[in-house]
Amino acid sequence: MNRIAWRALKVGTTVSVTAAVVALTTSGSHAILLDVYLLSIGGVLLLALVRTTRAHVDTRSSELDRALAAMRRAPADSGEPTLVRDVELSTFTSFHLHARLRPLLRQVASHRLWSRYGVELDAEPARARELVGSAAWDLVRPDRPPPDDRLARGPAVSELARVVEQLEQI
Repeated sequence: MNRIAWRALKVGTTVSVTAAVVALTTSGSHAILLDVYLLSIGGVLLLALVRTTRAHVDTRSSELDRALAAMRRAPADSGEPTLVRDVELSTFTSFHLHARLRPLLRQVASHRLWSRYGVELDAEPARARELVGSAAWDLVRPDRPPPDDRLARGPAVSELARVVEQLEQI
């Protein structure tokens, strides 16, 4: 007798003995006891059938399993830095420029202003505007609102290059 059948027989015997003891020691509710007993025995048999089926199934992976495994794998690293992707996406939508690239450019401007001139970008916007170029200031100014049209085109790469040049000159 295999291990699955042996375990099912042991659990079934335990359930049967327990049901017999309860039936002999209590005076009522034998209908409920019978229902619980049949449900328990059915569960034990169903579990044994599932385990037996699983044990006899071919363990080689199917095409579906291979496809799912391929989907779970991490995509190959393209080697393209995140910053390059953000610059490119910022030229497509002005909201990406505002939400992803602008915080990075503000961080660069803030660091350069503080380390070279002791000026805080947010606390001293008038002095910061004097030190930052006009194209860069329009992008890094503290009171710049988000774009009205989130799907509007962002600036060209040449304009972004000019902003970076102005930030490098700080």
